[in-house]
Amino acid sequence: MEVASDRLVLENNIPVKFLASPNHGAALQEKAFIVIHYTEGQSFQAAVSWLTSPSSQVSSHLVIGRNGEVAQLVPFNIIAWHAGASTWNSYSSLNQYSVGIELDNAGMMKRSGNQWISYFGKVYPDSEVLVAPHKAYPSVMYGWHKYTDIQLKTAAEVAAALVRIYGFREILGHDDIAPKRKWDPGPAFPMEQFRLDVATLANGGVVTPPPPPTPTPTPPPDPTPENNPPINITTHYRVENLDNGQSAEYTWSTAFKPMVLLPVPYISLLTTGAEASHLDCGAASASMLLKAYLNSQMTPDEFYASIAPAANSFLSAAQLSSKLGKLGVLTEIRTLLSIQDLFGALASGKPLVLSMRYKVFEQAGLTEKSFDGPHFGVLVGMDVKNVYIHDPLYTNQMSGEAHAYPLEIFWNAWKDVVNDPKYPGTERSAIIPVAAVGFKLTRKVKVNLTSLNVRSGPGMNFPAVGVVRKDEILELSRELSGWGQIGPNRWVMLAYTLPA
Repeated sequence: MEVASDRLVLENNIPVKFLASPNHGAALQEKAFIVIHYTEGQSFQAAVSWLTSPSSQVSSHLVIGRNGEVAQLVPFNIIAWHAGASTWNSYSSLNQYSVGIELDNAGMMKRSGNQWISYFGKVYPDSEVLVAPHKAYPSVMYGWHKYTDIQLKTAAEVAAALVRIYGFREILGHDDIAPKRKWDPGPAFPMEQFRLDVATLANGGVVTPPPPPTPTPTPPPDPTPENNPPINITTHYRVENLDNGQSAEYTWSTAFKPMVLLPVPYISLLTTGAEASHLDCGAASASMLLKAYLNSQMTPDEFYASIAPAANSFLSAAQLSSKLGKLGVLTEIRTLLSIQDLFGALASGKPLVLSMRYKVFEQAGLTEKSFDGPHFGVLVGMDVKNVYIHDPLYTNQMSGEAHAYPLEIFWNAWKDVVNDPKYPGTERSAIIPVAAVGFKLTRKVKVNLTSLNVRSGPGMNFPAVGVVRKDEILELSRELSGWGQIGPNRWVMLAYTLPA
C-alpha cells in the first residue's frame, strides 16, 4: 500500500475506489491517531452509501469490506466526521487529529432463541460470532460479529502505510476515545495483535500467522460402553431477591433460559409523528402496544394529544393504561414486581411497559440521549444477562429496538425511579396486557404499483434484490420506518401497497 496526493494506492499503482463524502471538515490539525470502527451494518455497500449520504452527517476516511475491498471517502489530509465527542490523554474532539477506518461488521449481536441476530435483523451462525464481555462491562457477556482474516490483513497494511508515510503515533478503537458511549470495534477485533502487525509492516517486516496450537491427544474410548455412562452436567443458578436477601436456586431450563423476543413493532419518539412533545416516551410505548395488538397506526403525538394532558407534562402509567383500554388493549398496572414476575409475563407472550429512571442508564454510558426523569420503554425479551427493551429515545431505530440493558443496571433503574428527587415514581411497576400478543405478528398487503423494487434492507440506500408486481399479496413479518419485511433481507416500501 502507498499514498499519493492523500489517497490510498494499491501496490500495482492503481488507486483504490474513491467515493467522495460531502460530510467532512477542513484540514486535519495533526496526524496523530488512527481510529478503528465497525460499521454495524449489513454490507460494505450499505456502509459506503450511508457514509456518503448528506443526511447521515457522518463519514470516515476508509471503509474495508469483509473480502478486503477498500473504498476511500475522504482524503487523508481532511477531517472526516467519525469520532464525535471524544477524548484521549490531552486531546479532545479527535476528528481534528485522526483518520477513521470503518470495517464492515455487524457489531454486537442479540440472542433470540438459539440464533444470533444483528440490529438489522440478519441471522448469523455461531461460527461467525464471538461470545465475550466488552471491556467497559467485564462481567456481562455479549455476542460480537467476527472479522475476517483478509479484512484484518488489509486493515493492517493500510494502517502501516499511514504510519510509515504520515507518522501516525497511535492506533485506537472508538471505544477507547468514547468509552461507554461507543462499543466499536469491540472484543472481536484483536487490537493488541493488530498494533503489533502494523508496527512490523511499517518497519518493513512481514506478518506471518502464528502456528496452530498443538492438539491435545485424546485417549481412545473404552470399548465397553456400559462402563462409560453419559455425563449429564446441570448448571445451577442462584437468584437473590435484592430487597429481602432471600435466594432460590434454579437450573438453566427452569428460570432464565433465553426466550424469543416478542414481536412488538418499534416506534421512536425522535422521528416523524412524535415532534409535539419531548415527554412522550409513554405515548410512544403505548403506540407500540397498539400496533402489536391492533395494527393501529396511531402516532405518539396522536396518542399524547388524545389524553390532552397539561402543557408539556409527563403521562402517568394510569393515563396510559386507561387510554389503552379505551382503544381496545386491556391492561393492568402492577407494582413491586420481581425479575421472576417479568420473566413469567414474557414467557406468556405479554410485553410490558416499564417506568425506569433513565439517569441510571445514562450514568452507565448506555444511552444515546440524556434525560432527567422517569422514562417508559417496552420490555420485549430477557435472558440470563440482559433485558431487551424497545427504548423509544433513540435516533437510529435499529439501535433502540430490543436494546440490551444488563440485568443489574436495569434493576437499579427500575427500582430507583422512586428516588428521583424531581419526579418520584412507583418502584418496580409495569403496565401488563391482559392477553398475550403471541409469537408471530404478520399482516398482508397488496402491491399498488406496476412493479415495486424489493430491497435488501429498510431504505432506498439498500440495493434492489428483486421485484414484485401489481396486485401481488405480500405477508409482512416486520415493519420499520415505512418499510415492510417480506423475507430474509427482503423489504418493500409500504407507501406503494394497500391493506390486503
